Amino acid sequence: MTPERSGKKKRHPLIQTLVELKGNPKLCIYTEPLWVIPFNLYIPFVSVYMAALLLSDRQIGLVASVNMLFRALAALFSGAVTDKLGRKLTTLIFDVASWSIPCLLWALSQNFWWFIAAAAFNGMMQITDNSWTCLLVEDAKKEAMVKIFSLLHMVAQMAVIFAPLAAILVNQLTIVPAMRILYFFSFLSMTTKFIILYRYCDETEVGKTRKRETADMSIWQIMSGYGLIFKRIFASRDMVLALAITTIFSITWMVSGNFFGLYVTGTLLIPEHLLAYFPILRSLVIAGFLFFILPRLEKFGFRYPMLIGLIIFVISNIILVFTPAESLYILLITVVLDAIAYGFVIPRSDSLTALLIEPSERARIRGLMMVMVLGMSIPFGYLAGWLSDMDRRLPFVLCAAFLVLIFTIIAASKKRLDAMKNATVTEETS
Repeated sequence: MTPERSGKKKRHPLIQTLVELKGNPKLCIYTEPLWVIPFNLYIPFVSVYMAALLLSDRQIGLVASVNMLFRALAALFSGAVTDKLGRKLTTLIFDVASWSIPCLLWALSQNFWWFIAAAAFNGMMQITDNSWTCLLVEDAKKEAMVKIFSLLHMVAQMAVIFAPLAAILVNQLTIVPAMRILYFFSFLSMTTKFIILYRYCDETEVGKTRKRETADMSIWQIMSGYGLIFKRIFASRDMVLALAITTIFSITWMVSGNFFGLYVTGTLLIPEHLLAYFPILRSLVIAGFLFFILPRLEKFGFRYPMLIGLIIFVISNIILVFTPAESLYILLITVVLDAIAYGFVIPRSDSLTALLIEPSERARIRGLMMVMVLGMSIPFGYLAGWLSDMDRRLPFVLCAAFLVLIFTIIAASKKRLDAMKNATVTEETS
């Protein structure tokens, strides 16, 4: 008897997925608040914190570029390390190295060089990004992939409800002492998550196979196969598409993330403590979109929702560039538009990229792809800082240009994205 015939109300698809999750996907999502809550407490204030410690816009951009450089180097080794050590152990080691240690460095920072050191350690996040993603998806069902990434983004958005605590702290203590407290809290919360995840998760089936296959090989021997992996990536139109999407989004998020706070407080003259409230509004809109709208978009596949979202992203950046000083309400409109665009684009972009990568070599392919993504992103941190020194609106002009580029790429990929939609629908109904 169906739920409708028995009179039982059918659960929301995301709630149903959350309840039915098992194993590593469940642990990855259930422990995520321990990382994402502290991250969202400090992230709106990072560039303002650096400026308060007398870093120039170019130095802030250079810190971002150094971070990208070390992320690219880490990505080069990430596939080999993840296969050699296993998804579980790799995640523990490099979570601590890339988040716990930098949080302490950020908390104690005195000048530009402290931020450079923290950026280098934080760059190792690319290794754990690879291994943690493998833990999340390798034992999950393909037809649940979009819902899993939607849940992940939902957790991230709900975590932002704690942001007023950061606003109160900044307003009461000023930016520097408040950020030092937030970074110390982040160290404790994130480290707790890393220990719990290691204690209770299991190595994936693909991970076990790769550990056996690489048991008698050194890291360098494993990496010696990268030439073939490189050729395989560029021989696959699917993986080239995934590479293009990931690269452009990487550059766009880096630029906007590093310079939004400086633009809003320095050019639009919005008080610093209000920075914490923009992510709250953004997250409420994204959470509402993911919960109420996203399930209704599944029948449209990947292409059309992403194109709609990208148009809204571009409009949001254009409005932001032309926002007059002290125009808080117009700024709020750009935040809402950005959030709606995020709901259209990002869960589909994440799941699409995961589906386009060949499963048997996921770790090495993701690692090598991220080397290329981050390598191409490195110059844009400094470039955005240079543009910001001239006019703090210019980094967002750059973002809009890249969003138009990715719109063009996705618009031109009709056949492949329609095929992905049909394949996903077939798996769900089989």
